[in-house]
Order: sequence, then structure tokens, then C-alpha cells
Amino acid sequence: MRLFGISDLHLGFRVDKPMSIFGAGWERHHEKIEASWRSQVGFDDLVLVPGDLSWAMREEEARPDLDWLGALPGQKVIVKGNHDYWWPKSRAKLAKLLPPGVHPIKRNAVRVHDVLCIGARGCDFVPLHGRTAEQVTFEIARETSDLEASIVDGQRLRAGAARVVALFHYPPFELGKNSSAFTDAIAAAGATLCVYGHLHESPEWKATFQGEAGGVRYRLLSCDALDFRVVPLD
Repeated sequence: MRLFGISDLHLGFRVDKPMSIFGAGWERHHEKIEASWRSQVGFDDLVLVPGDLSWAMREEEARPDLDWLGALPGQKVIVKGNHDYWWPKSRAKLAKLLPPGVHPIKRNAVRVHDVLCIGARGCDFVPLHGRTAEQVTFEIARETSDLEASIVDGQRLRAGAARVVALFHYPPFELGKNSSAFTDAIAAAGATLCVYGHLHESPEWKATFQGEAGGVRYRLLSCDALDFRVVPLD
């Protein structure tokens, strides 16, 4: 089994949200992603997809986007992104909505073959987009709780796992830094890889940390930062 990743697919097969407004590179971007995916990923491989899968606001609107993802080769592990408003609050409803082979992390862990996946959505560390400092503090506490729940759930699946990987939608640290309470927990859980997305601007791509810190390798997977290609993570 090989390990791949890509994030922030921003699909919208049933909503009027053309991604080309964000630049020519986004024109029919799903076709570029699919071509790259099918040329590399096999049936037994695992693809990490940390959030912002669909622009859909409701579950039924998201179904064609999720079916598109499910039809691609390999197993997929996903976490919620900040734009995944379609994501149900109920884990049972979420499991029913997702096609076979698409495994969500929602205060739980997922094991595929010998890879144990933990994670959380994460959040901004500073007040942005109208958020107050109090709201940021609340979100950090909530996401810390979600990560801790995922790690605890992973303990029951850990035996025999060759590696532990973490998925975050937001970077698990502030821009210009490489550590936080999130990264401390990720390292303590035994993860050797953490993938994240969310960032869509070249200055942010350059400012965010990528590399090894505390025994964990961090990798940005926003699809536009990858030229809309699935990338190997082994």
C-alpha cells in the first residue's frame, strides 16, 4: 500500500460556484485532479484528503461531489474543512452519506491496512474574518477536544499499526511557527506525518512550515499549491 494526499478539492457539481474566479489554474480543476489521481493511485492505496471537499451547503447537494470522490481509486480518509457546511453533526448520518471507501475522522480514528489516521479540523490561531479573541479561544479548546478524542479512539486500533498519521484542515500552527498544543499532542500520539490544507495564497505557502519538527513531518496539501496533482507521501 502506498500513501498519497491532496486537499481542498472545492468541488461543486450541484452548486453554482465556479472555481475559475480564483484564477485560470482552477478552470475545470477537478479534471486535472482526476487525471493525476487515476495515473498514480491504485485500488489498495490510501489517499489523505484533509478538508474542504465540497462547496455544498446541504447533504443532498454534496452527494455528487462525494460520489465523484468515492469513484476514484484507493481508500480515502477525510476531515472536515471550514467550508464543508454539508458535513452532518451526527456521525451516523455522515457514515450513511459517504460512499464506500471514504472514511471520516470525527472525534474518532480510522485505520486503513497498517496506517492509523487521527486528526481534527483545527482552526485559526488569531482573530480573522470577524472572529473575536474569545471565539478563537473557544475554537482552539473545541478542536483540542476533538483531537484528543481521536487520539484516544486510535489507541484501540493501534496494535500492529506500522505508522500513525495526522490530518488537519487548518495548519496546526500559526504562520511562521512550527509548534503548538496541537503539534505537541500529534507528536505524543506517535505520528510521524501530519498533512494539512486551507492555505490558497503564495505568500502563505511560503510562510507556512513544511518539514520535520519534533519527529513529525508536516506537509501542505492544498491542491492549487500542488498544481492540482495528487502527491505521494511515502
